[in-house]
Amino acid sequence: MVKKHLTITILATTVLTACATGSDPNSSSGLSPSRLSSSNNCPTGVTLKVDGKMVEATAPNPFGGLRNPGMEINNGIFSIGLVTKEAGTFDLLDFEAVNLRTGTFAGDKFRLTLDYSPYSEEGTCTNTKYKHDSKLIVEKYNADTDRKLEGCFYGKLECDGKLVEINTAVSGVVF
Repeated sequence: MVKKHLTITILATTVLTACATGSDPNSSSGLSPSRLSSSNNCPTGVTLKVDGKMVEATAPNPFGGLRNPGMEINNGIFSIGLVTKEAGTFDLLDFEAVNLRTGTFAGDKFRLTLDYSPYSEEGTCTNTKYKHDSKLIVEKYNADTDRKLEGCFYGKLECDGKLVEINTAVSGVVF
């Protein structure tokens, strides 16, 4: 009887945990709609707002055969590229790779842009006015082993008079 009760308790806990942390079956990406994880400020997916209103955001992985998000170190500079179907390509640029480690980094350490966006006739949105509202959070990263990075970035961008806000999880291998 005790063994049966224990089995039922374990099964119920597993089902409840799966329901609480499962991904959105309607999402076409590995990134589900944003939910904050319990241990930090990073979401488990993508949250996108335009002028304060929530907009659905999907970031298919892979996107056209490319890793999404794509992360690389080139000439000592770390960058992230995240393609969304609805808003365009978010790029975190100009972060010095020597600083890439676990921690939280303010927007003055990098540049955040949005390219190919329907919200900009100019072609590129920037966080120049909103650097103080941008952050890169690296939860896990080890350059000496697997180079897998887990974390998130968020920020506000100016897009021809529109305010675009992104809060997104990033996870993958840094090349």
